[in-house]
Amino acid sequence: MQLGLYIKSCRKNIGLTQKQLAEKVGVTDVTISRYENGKREPSFTEFIKLCEVLSINTGDFFGKEGINDERL
Repeated sequence: MQLGLYIKSCRKNIGLTQKQLAEKVGVTDVTISRYENGKREPSFTEFIKLCEVLSINTGDFFGKEGINDERL
């Protein structure tokens, strides 16, 4: 699974819209859409905030079996 799809899956699992997630992370909903579609990667600060908001360990992005994103 690619990073963007994992973000999308986590977002949907906690019942947030892209706009709601964007507000909590401090970015626009367009930015969240770009993350989820693989057109943009979060900055380090955005990445940490995403992990906090989605209630996941930062290591989950790197250690989750099946995530296959060579950019990581």
